[in-house]
Amino acid sequence: MLGLSGPESKQSNKRTFSGARVNQIEVGTPSEVPAVRDRLHAAGIGTYEADVRFALRYLIERGIKGACEIDGEAVAGLGITWLFNNPSLRPATVKVNPRVLSFDIETNPRNERLLAISLYAPGIDEVLIVDGSDRAMPQMAIRCGDEFTALEAFCERIRRLDPDVLTGWNIIDFDLSVLQRVAARVGHPFLLGRDHGATRIRKAEGYFGSGQASIPGRLVLDGIDLLRGAFVRMDDYSLDAVAREVLGEGKALSGEVQDRVAEITHNYRHDLTAFALYARTDARLAFEIVARLDVIPLAFARSQLTGMTPDRVAASIASFDFLYLSELWKLGIVAPSVGSGDGGDGAPQQGGHVLEPLTGLHQNVWVFDFKSLYPSLIRTFNIDPLSYVAHPAPEVDLIRTPAGAFGREPAILPGMLDDLFPRREAAKHNGDAVASHAIKILMNSFYGVLGTSACRFYNPALANSITGMGKEILLWSKGWFEAAGLRVLYGDTDSLFVQSQGGEPAQLHEQGQRLATSLNGDLAAYVDQQWRVPSRLELQCEKLYLKLFLPHSRHSTRGASKRYAGLRHGDSLDNVEFIGMEVVRRDWTALAKQVQRELYQRLFTDQAVDAYLAEVVRRVRAGLMDDALVYRKNLRKHTDEYTATTPPHVVAARKSTLPPGRLVSYVMTSAGPEPLDHIEHPLDREHYVLKQVKPVAEPVLETLGLDFEQVIGDSRQIELYPARDEC
Repeated sequence: MLGLSGPESKQSNKRTFSGARVNQIEVGTPSEVPAVRDRLHAAGIGTYEADVRFALRYLIERGIKGACEIDGEAVAGLGITWLFNNPSLRPATVKVNPRVLSFDIETNPRNERLLAISLYAPGIDEVLIVDGSDRAMPQMAIRCGDEFTALEAFCERIRRLDPDVLTGWNIIDFDLSVLQRVAARVGHPFLLGRDHGATRIRKAEGYFGSGQASIPGRLVLDGIDLLRGAFVRMDDYSLDAVAREVLGEGKALSGEVQDRVAEITHNYRHDLTAFALYARTDARLAFEIVARLDVIPLAFARSQLTGMTPDRVAASIASFDFLYLSELWKLGIVAPSVGSGDGGDGAPQQGGHVLEPLTGLHQNVWVFDFKSLYPSLIRTFNIDPLSYVAHPAPEVDLIRTPAGAFGREPAILPGMLDDLFPRREAAKHNGDAVASHAIKILMNSFYGVLGTSACRFYNPALANSITGMGKEILLWSKGWFEAAGLRVLYGDTDSLFVQSQGGEPAQLHEQGQRLATSLNGDLAAYVDQQWRVPSRLELQCEKLYLKLFLPHSRHSTRGASKRYAGLRHGDSLDNVEFIGMEVVRRDWTALAKQVQRELYQRLFTDQAVDAYLAEVVRRVRAGLMDDALVYRKNLRKHTDEYTATTPPHVVAARKSTLPPGRLVSYVMTSAGPEPLDHIEHPLDREHYVLKQVKPVAEPVLETLGLDFEQVIGDSRQIELYPARDEC
């Protein structure tokens, strides 16, 4: 083969996307593949699916996703029920209700010595305390004379309880990693699995990545990763913050958070009852959070859909790979190896189309939203890697979009969505929120995957065809409403904000539904006329805002996109909805959020704002609102890697005395940003008046014709700080 020595190739019955036949190379062991593949690439020879792992290939060829039937001779296993030797596997549908156990460890301040391991699940709530003395143990606490004994007791509990899933909070990068180091130091085998295989931990990639743990016969599902993978957004993913948000209770601490390490150490030495309660509470909170949010059943449901193991369902590219390669296999078609394809036309990727807002305060505004717009566009216009035509001839009958052309033969991706849409509707109808959410996440991932260069099917033309047709449909819909005599105030990707002509809210709600139905009929006719395809697009009247405020961009006369506040029909008058505003952003203080909520509630209910604002500023300057002056912002990399600029949160992080973490909590002082654990100078309260209160107040004051300095009774024109959007 082109003078390359190595294994011989033979002709295959598989074809490429272009229809060309491919040759097949067979090697003796999987470990030989990378070297052969790399030599071929170095010689300019493309390969197809040469990066797909053999075990995954086995599952793909058989369509096995999440569960299987096993047919073969079995013998009893050691620690596991059955051992099969070369059985046959078939796909199956299995409803899994896994046994879950949460655990948490406590260590000394340097994370070198193990102090305790707590466990929590239905029927178990205990803590193993490492203590060589004869002091009395608290209730639900078990003495372990040394670290070896504690590890042995922990492994014995795991074997006896036999959980399918181990969970907790940061248990891979911290708890399991520390336990593994302790086990190595004291000479303990640390066997947590259902056979005698060792626990393997893959370290996190990057400064703030997540690791992965492999325990034979069990899954390790970290609570933080479960929430992020399910798109549960939190300002702060610490156990204490999430527990307070989800459960309404936090850690069992009496002191300040920044003194937690010292308090744990003190309690371990002098107050075992408080120490044991703290340790047990951590394990319980982690268990109850994942249970309350249904994120473990969600992971298993996504596994059944994508073929990924439950600890990898958040890997959207790998999930798409499995599904799409499975369909290609049925057609006898192979896809390029990652890094071997041409990656499409290299065009820049376009985002969703945004209409500039008509700023100000508006009344009785409908919000119309296209249901699952991007998946619906894929279905409607047959957008698919296999159906894409790179160089279409003018005379060929194709579906032509602004960024590319597609064949009319039924394609893989639209077919997958045709199957998923009714399944989601059925799940919603049956009240199965977990299944519905799992399908929604999968469908919404397809657009992003096609526009990601790490995907083997990456092609900007595919992603741009989706967004380009989204723009086409959005502008057509805008024109439809305007032709009906209605004013469109704003539009963003899949939604339009349309001002009604007034009336009672209940009547307006019904009118909005009728308008959506009418538009859908006209849109279907338009799509059929222009592209000769059936429309899968469906506009819904999502909500009615009795009052809607569309602000200017800061320091600009243009309207701000993706930012607004509104009072919804059906909500209480004190329940203002904020989108993209400071109140829903982590990097603004509690002070700014509190002021913004109150000001818009007053604006929408015709209450005075001036006296309230003046009182807030007075209280800030008097030091009566210091608890609300904390900034919280995430580091995106190690503090040493910030070289071009040094944002305030990085300055604060460098001054901190605590171990480095992702989230930085700090205040502005007379000496600049300082972390909560190391405040050395007085708070700069005037900074908060100018940089937190004033920016959120000015849009409301401008609407009412008021001036900030006059409202707060401040004739001074303070110029201590350069103008900038935020700190």
